[in-house]
Amino acid sequence: MIINQILFELSNEERLRIFKALFNEKKKHSDLEQELNLPGSEISRHLKRLNESHLIRKSLNHQYSITNLGKIFYQILDIFEVSIKLREFFNTHSISMIPMELMLQLGSLKTIEIGMKTIQNLELREELIRNAEKAIYITMDQIQSSIIPIIESNIQNNSMDIRILVDKSNINLEQNNLDFFKKEDLANNTNVYDKNLEFSLLITDKGAMLFLEKDGEIDYNQCLLDNNESFIDWTTELFEYYWSKGVQFRKEF
Repeated sequence: MIINQILFELSNEERLRIFKALFNEKKKHSDLEQELNLPGSEISRHLKRLNESHLIRKSLNHQYSITNLGKIFYQILDIFEVSIKLREFFNTHSISMIPMELMLQLGSLKTIEIGMKTIQNLELREELIRNAEKAIYITMDQIQSSIIPIIESNIQNNSMDIRILVDKSNINLEQNNLDFFKKEDLANNTNVYDKNLEFSLLITDKGAMLFLEKDGEIDYNQCLLDNNESFIDWTTELFEYYWSKGVQFRKEF
C-alpha cells in the first residue's frame, strides 16, 4: 500500500470521523453507530476499508482500535490541520528559524490564533508582561520603553524567572541599547545570540506571542498567539533552543 491510498481512505469525511473516534478508546460497532449517528451499513463499510488499510484492527471481542500505523497518521493529520489553519501566515512569513522537531509538533497547537493588528499586538505584549506571575522570557529586537520598568522591577524583586535574549546587531545598533543592557540586573539575565534572530518572542505563564520575519523584517502586524499551555511549552522550547546558543551578556561585553 502506498501513501496516496492511505490518504485517500482518510479523505472521506465519515471515514475520518470513525478513525478519529477510535484514537483514544476501543469501541464496538454499536458504540460508533450511536456516537456518530451514522447508519450501521455505512459504519461497517468504513470500518472494513480502514481495517484493510491497516489503520485500525478488530479484536476477538469485536472491539475496534487504532493501530500504531494509524496513530502515526493521526499525528500527521493534526499537523496538516494546524498548518492549513495557518497557511496564509506561514506562506507570507519566514519559518526557517523554527527547528524541524518543533515543526513536527504543530499538531498540538490546535487553539493557536493569529493577532492581526500592530497596536493590539503590542498592547497585548505589554499586558502579558504586566500580568506575569512566574516567568518572562523575551527576545528584544526593539526596546519597548513601556515594558522596561516592569521587567526591571521584577528582576530587582527576584519575584520571577526572567530571561532576555538579544542578538549582536541589536546590542551594537546604538550606544543607548548597549548602556541599557549593561545595567547590573539586566546583564545577569541576558544572553546574546551571535546571529540575527529573525523573530520576536514573548513567553509568560499567562500566554505567548511569536512574531516572524516578512520581507526581511520582523512583522508586528501579525503574530501567532495563545494562552494554552501547549503553545507556552512549544514557544519555551523555541526560546531554549536559541538561549542555549547564546553567551551571557556579562561574558560577551
